[in-house]
Amino acid sequence: MVELNNQKEIIYKAALEIILSEDIQKFSIRMISKRCNIGIGTIYKYYGNKNDILVDITRDFWISYITFIKENVNQSYGFLERIEFYHKELVTYSKRFNYLILSKELSSSFRKVGKAHHNNAQTIFQSIIINDSLTTLNIDPNEATILADFICNNLVSLITMETYKFETFYNILKKLLTTL
Repeated sequence: MVELNNQKEIIYKAALEIILSEDIQKFSIRMISKRCNIGIGTIYKYYGNKNDILVDITRDFWISYITFIKENVNQSYGFLERIEFYHKELVTYSKRFNYLILSKELSSSFRKVGKAHHNNAQTIFQSIIINDSLTTLNIDPNEATILADFICNNLVSLITMETYKFETFYNILKKLLTTL
């Protein structure tokens, strides 16, 4: 058994390594236990089941993504350039975290806490786009909120729906912006 102060972190890192390197359908508490050499009972001390671990990984995906875009968006970008940047980085992060597979795995059993994390992250992401709208498009706050909701929902859909293409969304958004 591993005798370290932060066993939960060790368990989490092992789970993340498994998700990034192996088939998520094979993902199990037993697999995590073997990977990090921590007993199954100890894992259950920190996580009720494998979905609880997946929820934490999903939460961290969003935290990492939001932190990155806040720190790295080019302040000289126009509104559409920012949306392209957000999309590009969302695709990069979603691939890094296997978000497409992760979201499918959790979709049928995504617990309230997982939905709350996802909704909270999306609200933060939306506030970034609202701010972009207000500063670069000079539109009223109600329009900015509606626009941000539309953009956030579509950007998330783009990483989970393989048939939906960014170019389609982008062209619709450009046309929509001419009406504001």
